[in-house]
Formats: sequence, structure tokens, C-alpha cells
Amino acid sequence: MILLGVDAGGSRSNAAAGDGKGTVLARGEGGPGAIRPGTAHAAAAAIATACRDAMQRARIEGPAHALVVGAAGAGREPERTELETAVGALRLAATVRVTTDAEIALAGAFADGPGIVLIAGTGSVAWARLPDGATARCGGLGPRLGDHGSGYDLGMAALRAAGLAAEGLGPATSLGAKLSDRLRMQVSDWPRWVAESSVADVSALAPDVIDEAQAGDAVARRLVEAGADFLARHARNLAQRFKGDVTVAMGGGLFKYRDYYRQLAAGRLQLLAANVTVAKEPLDAAAGALLLASRLG
Repeated sequence: MILLGVDAGGSRSNAAAGDGKGTVLARGEGGPGAIRPGTAHAAAAAIATACRDAMQRARIEGPAHALVVGAAGAGREPERTELETAVGALRLAATVRVTTDAEIALAGAFADGPGIVLIAGTGSVAWARLPDGATARCGGLGPRLGDHGSGYDLGMAALRAAGLAAEGLGPATSLGAKLSDRLRMQVSDWPRWVAESSVADVSALAPDVIDEAQAGDAVARRLVEAGADFLARHARNLAQRFKGDVTVAMGGGLFKYRDYYRQLAAGRLQLLAANVTVAKEPLDAAAGALLLASRLG
């Protein structure tokens, strides 16, 4: 029996191919698989790329017995149904289920038990499964209303700060040179780029912002510390709903690839919430999706 689990995010889709017990055999990667109205076919194509990559690396052929996709943006039934139909049409598996990124994250961290997951990637959100089995959320309102501490939030804040510095209206920062080099254009050309860029494009700047903070740039450090504080407060708000101790698992691309940021958020969280223990192991949402796939009939 071959199973597939996918964590479909705003910047990339991570897939895990596994056996009937949910043991990971290989992993694959594709483009953005997050779902928004009208993007189901593009998201499904990215998910398919990740699945096929994982199966090829595992040296197995499809279709799989079951596939579970946890997608950012799948909180509403219309988007879930639209993506599930688009993925099903690609015949990656006999049974396909699309759920939220929150469900696979909680499954990957805690199986069926209680706990909190704090995710910082293209977007940001904290989810909890309470001892009674109910779930609760803090954050995840999207790039325009929230997603504080996310890749998009850091990227946009850095663009603004560097723009102010270039105009002589803000403190000097190395971010202007760093982001100009990354974008291969001068600050004066940024307005057109920002107008035409996607959320994922802006989010891709966040690792540079974190690197500049770690290297000692005061402006970048202020932005990164503010982002880490916002994320910690997301998890703290949910931790207050637990009567006793609770474990927080941290995941998402920013935490996975920038341990400096993860440590800042973890340290701030432990100062804010005495009942929190931060999990040492990084959250594996794709493995959580694989676990859920193993439970499908």
C-alpha cells in the first residue's frame, strides 16, 4: 500500500510518500499549493509535482492508495471542495482528501493528542487542540489583515524600512543594499515590483531580512524581533486556554530554514507563558498528512 501526504503552502508544497503504516519512504517538493478562489488547478499541479517527485525518489509507481493534502487557505468548504476535485482529476491516488494545514500540522506534532502548533511561513498562524478535542486558532487572517511575523510581513516591513532610509526619513540600514541585490534593481524601481509581485514573491525576501538581523543590522533586528514577539503572543494566547502544561511545536519555512528566528520566537514564548514547553523537534506537517492518509479506508 502506497500513501501520500502533502503540506501545501504559499511558497512550496512538500510531499511525503509512505507505506501502509505511514512510514516516510521519500519526500518531494513542488511549487505553491495554497488555495485561493480560482487557483485550484495551479495549486493541484504544484501538489502533483511534489507527489510525483516523492514517488520517483521512493522508486514507486502511482496511483497511491490514498492522498491527504493539508492546504493553506482551505479553511472554507468551497475552496476545499474545489481543490479536492482538481487534485482528484489528476489520478494521483484512489482516494483523495483535502483538509486544512492546521489539521495536518496538529497530526504531525501530536497525532490525536492536545498541543499547540505555531507556524511561520509565507503566512502565520497558531492552532491548538484542547484536551477535550476542540480546536482553537489565533492569527491566520491573511496578508492584508494579519499574518504578523510571517514571511510576507517581514518582507514588506523590510521594503518599507529600506525605502524610508533611502528617502532620508528613517534610520540607515543594510536592508536597502541587500534587497536591491536580491531583486536586481534600485530602490527607486521597487514600487513597480511591489505592485506586480505576489505574496510569495514578497515572502521570499524574509530570509534575507533575518540574515541581516543576525549579522547585526539594527533596523532588521527590530523588525525580526517584533515578528518573533507577535508569533510568541499568538501561541501564548492559546496556551492560556490550557489548565496545565502544554507543548508548542514550531513549523513553517521560516522556522525550518532560519533557526535564529525560531530561537527568538521560542525564547520570547517561554518568557510570556510559564506553562509552555517548546518541542525540540521541528514540526513535520507532511508526515501528519501521511498519518491521516493511513486512516482513510
